[in-house]
Amino acid sequence: MKPRGEELIANGKDRSSGKDAARTCLALALVLVSSHVLNADIFPTVAQDLPAAREISTYGGVAFSVFLAVAAYRKPSLLRERFWFFACLAATAIAAASLYGGIDGHSSLMLAIGSPFGGIGGAWVSVLVGVSLAQRGPKHAFVVVPTAFVVQYAAKAGIHFLNSLPIEASVALYATSLAAACLLARPDARSVMKNMRDSDAPDVLSITSPSSYLPFSSLIFVSILLFNIVCGYSLASSEAEPSFAASMASCIPVCVVFAAATIRRPPSLDASYRTAVLCIIAGLLCAPFALPALQDQTGEQAYIALLSAGSDLFNMLAYCIVASVGYRNKLGAVFVAATVLAAQWLGIGIGAPIAQMAAALGALSSLWATAAMAIIFFTFNYIGLRNFSFDRAVETVLPAHADENTSDENTSENTMALEAKPSRVKSASTSDKANELGMVSPAAATQPVIDPIDEACSRVACACNLTNRETDVLRLLARGRTSPFIQEELVLSRNTVKTHVRHIYTKLNVHSQQELISKVEQRKTGLE
Repeated sequence: MKPRGEELIANGKDRSSGKDAARTCLALALVLVSSHVLNADIFPTVAQDLPAAREISTYGGVAFSVFLAVAAYRKPSLLRERFWFFACLAATAIAAASLYGGIDGHSSLMLAIGSPFGGIGGAWVSVLVGVSLAQRGPKHAFVVVPTAFVVQYAAKAGIHFLNSLPIEASVALYATSLAAACLLARPDARSVMKNMRDSDAPDVLSITSPSSYLPFSSLIFVSILLFNIVCGYSLASSEAEPSFAASMASCIPVCVVFAAATIRRPPSLDASYRTAVLCIIAGLLCAPFALPALQDQTGEQAYIALLSAGSDLFNMLAYCIVASVGYRNKLGAVFVAATVLAAQWLGIGIGAPIAQMAAALGALSSLWATAAMAIIFFTFNYIGLRNFSFDRAVETVLPAHADENTSDENTSENTMALEAKPSRVKSASTSDKANELGMVSPAAATQPVIDPIDEACSRVACACNLTNRETDVLRLLARGRTSPFIQEELVLSRNTVKTHVRHIYTKLNVHSQQELISKVEQRKTGLE
């Protein structure tokens, strides 16, 4: 039984964790509500004066998300949370004022000015919410995310019963929801971005910790991009507005996931992805019923409901991926949140114009375009992802600094540090003890003990023509040291360590630290 003091501390931590999870859940729900209001109420009105407003906003968000991802990966010092907080609040205010003024005055110029600012503000808040989810971790995220989507459906139902909001109320709800979500997610983002600025840039850390960061070419990001291309195309290809029944039917799979997460155990990432894929495939099979020539309202609403359900399930999966990957390596939370968001919005920005172009060419062109989308989608999932697992891909991500997440990892890091430097001390003390016991002669005791790893590194360095300083770096890399450790141990700058590591990798013809360690181990085995 726990002592009273420990029990009170544990209960306090649980309550604090629960409050943080509720705060993150509310922030995500507000982002989802603002997105719904923007797409369902504001953009259809804006389209009367500026049909391209949605695309302008989307690509504005994509450009800003790419900037955030690149900055987080290469120059975290640019991510001053306080500056971007106020800048993006200002962007949201400009967007709201411009959209309302453009709608009221039928000014396409004001609408064109406001649309990209809306995308920038929305992108920033979405990234902040992703970072907040990463702080909660996958355990809470698999409950928080479906709960937020259920709250969104409840808000959509409320807006429907109000017989749609006037444009003034819609713009106000959109802006205030984003601002409130930003305030709720800000505390987590502030601490993460401070740690990022105090650490090496990921493009440096990824050299010595290649498993800590997903590459831009990761199948996770490619899957998100392709999935949203198909969803963006499919949803834009239907001219009918979703009925209330279709909107509520699309929430059934999300409610099932919510029930599973709260009552039993949440589904795996792979199971969630397969469920989303099945909904999209079923929707694509209903695509012919959505053609205006057939005028089948039941089939058209089924098409919309299935695609909306698949889209929501996949968006839930994307948020859970951000939470899982960002929790495992918190220094990469901003990068993965921004990259996932860029892939999502870019996919929609590609898919929707394709649908519009196909529709302009006629019903037959739309049918052929839908068939092409379906073939590409089936092929990618059947062949491209045949041996791929989202769960395994996430599990391979390791923290860039071993002391970030758990005390066990702290212990491991400290143990490795003792193995790197005190090896000579340990050897010397062993020799002294052997002398006291009369086990070795004084002459033998004065001989230096050769470290097999150092000897193996020396031979590798000689064979590959490494310089003396590169050899010093090699010895630390061979023991699993990270870039910050090497900087401190050898008193070198970040860029100098980065240059040495790249030269070593080139000369040894390896592409990761694990390959380097294996190469040294092979030489060590030869010595033994």
